Amino acid sequence: MKKTLLTGILALGMVIAAQAIPITGTIDMSGTATLNSTLLGSATAATAFTGVTVGGAPTGTFTGTFGSSVTWSGFSWPSNVLVAPLWTFVFGTSTYSFDLANVSVFSQSNSFLNLMGSGTLHVTGFDDTPGLWSFTISNPGGGAHANLMFTFANSQTAAGVPDGGMTVALLGIAFVGLEGLRRKLRAGRL
Repeated sequence: MKKTLLTGILALGMVIAAQAIPITGTIDMSGTATLNSTLLGSATAATAFTGVTVGGAPTGTFTGTFGSSVTWSGFSWPSNVLVAPLWTFVFGTSTYSFDLANVSVFSQSNSFLNLMGSGTLHVTGFDDTPGLWSFTISNPGGGAHANLMFTFANSQTAAGVPDGGMTVALLGIAFVGLEGLRRKLRAGRL
């Protein structure tokens, strides 16, 4: 009985000790978007993308991905329709992708568009990570083709440090102690 109980407790401690690996940092992209209107101010969707690459100075999980070619899917705004994936690219042996959860218009005119929203980032070897994003098109001419800038930032709040299973181990020791106390009290009654 004791052996089985202790084995179960140790196995549970090992499961809890496993740690999540969240995606950290920021990533910027730039390229050209084709819109569903000849004027930026009346556009409600991006229908095609060309020449999109990872730009800026990627940080955290994205370090080293500068210049990677990115494939985008069309999307509309404002919207709460899931677009999965909104974009994807491969760098080395890792695949990076982003699922768009929602998008709203922060600012829109014939020369400037700023969309904001949230979604989930996926990177090979990391846990899916929620984040906030911004999509900006600046086009002084107001035409249908516009330069874009996509920015993603991890929106996770700082999580508590995992205790490595110490809480479960102490709980197991407490159960063993209680079992010992129960046996001692039972033996005293006989």
